Amino acid sequence: MLISYSLLYPLVLLAVILEYIVPKKLRGILILFVSFLLYYMSGTRAVYVLVLAGLIAYLAGLFMEKTDSQMMKKTILIGSIVLLLGLLIAFKYGVGGLAAPLGLSFFLLEAISYVADCYTGKMEAEKNPLYVFMFIAFFPTLTSGPIERGKNLIPQFRNIESMTRKELFDIDRLCDSAIMIIYGMFIKFVLADRLRVVVDTVFDKYYRYGTVVLAYCAGLFFIQLLCDFNGYSHIAIGVAGLFGIKLVDNFKAPFLSVSVTEFWTRWHISLSSWLRDYIYIPLGGNRKGKVRKYINLMITFIVSGLWHGNGISFAIWGGLNGLYEIVEGLLSDAGLIRKGKQSLPFGKRTLRAILTFALVSFAVIFFRADSTTHALGYIKQMFTCGDFWLLSDASGYFRLGLDVQEVIILCFGMLIMAGMDFVTYKYDLRIDEWLQIQGPVFRIVFVLGILLYTMVFGIYGSGVDPSAFYYQAF
Repeated sequence: MLISYSLLYPLVLLAVILEYIVPKKLRGILILFVSFLLYYMSGTRAVYVLVLAGLIAYLAGLFMEKTDSQMMKKTILIGSIVLLLGLLIAFKYGVGGLAAPLGLSFFLLEAISYVADCYTGKMEAEKNPLYVFMFIAFFPTLTSGPIERGKNLIPQFRNIESMTRKELFDIDRLCDSAIMIIYGMFIKFVLADRLRVVVDTVFDKYYRYGTVVLAYCAGLFFIQLLCDFNGYSHIAIGVAGLFGIKLVDNFKAPFLSVSVTEFWTRWHISLSSWLRDYIYIPLGGNRKGKVRKYINLMITFIVSGLWHGNGISFAIWGGLNGLYEIVEGLLSDAGLIRKGKQSLPFGKRTLRAILTFALVSFAVIFFRADSTTHALGYIKQMFTCGDFWLLSDASGYFRLGLDVQEVIILCFGMLIMAGMDFVTYKYDLRIDEWLQIQGPVFRIVFVLGILLYTMVFGIYGSGVDPSAFYYQAF
């Protein structure tokens, strides 16, 4: 059971106030206590797994720091990663009937990155266990990311213990954090939860529909996934900002990408960069010839699929995305497509963005389906059962779970999100940063507008859990 917002936000607000009141040296302890308290209150029965992951990471880094033997460092690295992966496999794949604790995949990847960075010298091993446990257990990122790095978070945790109260109570930062939270709630409650109604209606009984509806719904699911996970990421960034911690961006307008390769640099950035740094590059990256490069790419994407779930369908999803990138690489090597989006005219850029969206939407059928059989049945139905009459009968779309009013609310909200994606993509700014340069009047009107829109048109009530996010299942 997850924590309701009516309980979560008052607790977070109380923690922010206490962080301002308590002595500087107690701020880190306060954040760690709140992190474990909220994790326990989320209903997980395996808090000890989180403690164990932090302990393994801390001791591995400390022992590697204290030895001059490269062989011993390598042994500690391999041993600690085996232990962490063992926890992941044992719980994620249900060995011995073990149930996976919330956020397992996220905090174990953070623990592995910490150990690996200590080994490669990207960061010094942290002597104070408090900071390592804060990094592993920091509650905004704990259950669904972003997947952070120790070299980014640990110095910030150390810094908040030296900040003055004036620096801690930075009104501009607090306002920016509130904007991120409000916008995240908007795209989650208004868009993601509304899209879920349509997606669940079609995927659960796909055999009732044909080509147009099934293709349309595959695209809608990917948009739902973006809104759901991007919503969480914005909320996490905003909540962390209230405590004076800056998290990495996790999404940068991915659906404006003109290639699958670019898409994966803009979608779930913290995971994509983790896979690049700790799987793809250690395998050899692109340093050992093109054939090896494409093999490494495929391995990396299949690992990504298996990280998301233990079914074959997830491996197929990862493999399809790997195949897309390989084909793009081969076409680029042959001079048939250009990599740089800046050199593309508007028409080609638009067509390539549509093609990219279509490709990733097709692959995501395997991601959403309950099994490989379900996904293959969905695809077969999509290609063999025509319902093209719907293209001239728009009323058919209103029989997919949403009435006309709900569709209008959804479309208007999507226009707002598309506009924000476009301007943040164009200027490479977060939404709070972009709003800052628009002037105080526009900023206030925009934020109050989406807050009111969320309060009035968000999906609430029985059968809906607004505190549940799609990626918490991973």
